[in-house]
Amino acid sequence: MPIFSTLSLIITLIFQSPQQLKIDSLTQRLEETNGNEKVIILNDLFKMYRNNDPLKAMKYTEQALQLAYSINDYSGIAASLNNKGVLYRHSGNLDKALDNYIEALHIQEKQQFEDAIAYTYSNIGTIYSLKNEYQKALDYFLKANAQFESIGHNLRSIGTLNNIGNVYSNMNKYEDALEYYLKSDKLYNNLEDQTQAFVPFTNIGNAYFNLGKLDLALEFYNKSLVYEQRDNNLNGQANALHNFGIVFSAMGNHEQAIDFYNKALDLAQETGDKYLLKTIYESLAQMNFVMGDYFLSYSFLQLHNSVKDSLLNEESNRKIADLENAYAFEQQQKEIQHLQTESELQKLRISNDENIITGIISFSIMGIILTLVIFKEYKEIKKNKNLLEIKTGEIEVQKTIIEKKNENITESINYAQSVQNSILTFDMPSNQAHNSFILYKPKDIVSGDFYWYTNKNNYDIYVTADCTGHGVAGAFMTIIGVSILNEIIIKEGITEPKEILSILDERVINSLKHKQTNSTGTHGMDIGICLINHQTNTITFSGANRPLYYFNNGEFNEIKGSMASIGDSIIDTKVFESHNIKYSSGDSFYMTSDGYSDQFGGPKGKKFMTKRFKSLLAEIQPLEVNEQKNRLDFEIENWMENYEQTDDIVVTGIIC
Repeated sequence: MPIFSTLSLIITLIFQSPQQLKIDSLTQRLEETNGNEKVIILNDLFKMYRNNDPLKAMKYTEQALQLAYSINDYSGIAASLNNKGVLYRHSGNLDKALDNYIEALHIQEKQQFEDAIAYTYSNIGTIYSLKNEYQKALDYFLKANAQFESIGHNLRSIGTLNNIGNVYSNMNKYEDALEYYLKSDKLYNNLEDQTQAFVPFTNIGNAYFNLGKLDLALEFYNKSLVYEQRDNNLNGQANALHNFGIVFSAMGNHEQAIDFYNKALDLAQETGDKYLLKTIYESLAQMNFVMGDYFLSYSFLQLHNSVKDSLLNEESNRKIADLENAYAFEQQQKEIQHLQTESELQKLRISNDENIITGIISFSIMGIILTLVIFKEYKEIKKNKNLLEIKTGEIEVQKTIIEKKNENITESINYAQSVQNSILTFDMPSNQAHNSFILYKPKDIVSGDFYWYTNKNNYDIYVTADCTGHGVAGAFMTIIGVSILNEIIIKEGITEPKEILSILDERVINSLKHKQTNSTGTHGMDIGICLINHQTNTITFSGANRPLYYFNNGEFNEIKGSMASIGDSIIDTKVFESHNIKYSSGDSFYMTSDGYSDQFGGPKGKKFMTKRFKSLLAEIQPLEVNEQKNRLDFEIENWMENYEQTDDIVVTGIIC
């Protein structure tokens, strides 16, 4: 043999996986055996392929089933039926899985296969649990556990006790769940060799958490972490750390919760486990929201939805593959049945004498020809039907993808709405609440307009802003705007309106990285700020591309804001001016986005226009605060009538 060929052979042997070596050994033995042993080997081959090639796995267990039936091997029949149930369960066909498990159980009970019955009970319990039929699941898991205890199979009993606990947990019966988890823990601790046993620590921690016993939950989560570290299981460690975060979050220790979530995220990113990443991203989004970091909260929510979409696509592709595999398997079964029919005809011909055989052959040939013609037509019709079913299934899967993505989008938007609603503040002292109003009408679920109020250093500060875009994009800008205003005014104590605008402009640009990316400045906001000094009866206004309308002693006035938007990086130097206005009792002041005046409607489908809006403000001067708001709302609704709202609308009114 040439040297390179020898080396090639050696390399092939070296790199052949242990699983492949076992498959080769089983395949070789398959050719050499018959009867019961062959049934066992076929089912062993099923086990080798069930996770990575379900079609081939099904082929082997079907062969085992047919052989077992032919030789009355009841143990082999039951094992093969259980195997088919496993494959159907993995593909999501729970009803077919249940049918096979129950058929296997009937055989085992009739033949009194006591050991095997326990496994089948457990399989049936799993199906009922997946179908949310919890009482039936409990019945079968309890039967399985009694059987495992009677034969002294502690390893399986530990797993079954945990399954019982999981069912009770799904039923929100956490005390009952804990009882069975602790039973499994006791058995686990008494094992000499724990390497093959299910570890119940996390389940016990979950039960204690649900019962509000947080210290005990931490104790068992820590046991789980130590176990996973010893086993060098990074996903297990990430899950344990995430559980720590959940407990500290429930304790109100938000900073420590975020710390544990971040540690969990580092490990999950290392392994790339998408299910873990999805969960951790969601927890970080929620915790940063609670901590008031809305930018990070929204960012983690986007990462959560991105991973969720990826998982959905993978699941959809798997379902399509299952449909195709099911069709291929059905075709394979038909071919086997057809060959079996041909074999039986051949045996019939041989068993008769020559003259009869000749006659039978003649008629058989005619029958076969006719059968083949009919079978070919039937096969073609069935093929087309099955292909249609696959296509229909694919369409259903794609429909599910779209529905799930729409759910994700709606979930994201609703989450953005909850974030936005929580940051739009207008909580005023009770003695001043009757002096102002907000008319707030988002175009979509969330808005690109926002309002804001605080009392700082005995000054009332009102903000009305119109961010670039509307919907989620606009809402994202409102989160940035409000977060920065909180920093400037509440944390740093800066109250001068023009100074607030200058700092806001700089920080918005930095947040959006306009300067670094040479952006054309398409993101930003137009905004107006009013500071009211009740001691001096003075209002100080500064605006960025938005005006202030006010009525002083009944006379209309307007102050135009500076001709620059916040976040616009095209203009290098911006000057924001402050305007001081002495007010008298009864004077009124209004800030608004452009949504009201730009709304289409009326008899000719035209814009409401600024001129009409100013006239409307003059008309409502005699009205009380709430009546002014209601009139503005009525007029714009009446104007839109059959027209869709084109932009977000916000109007702030202040009566001194």
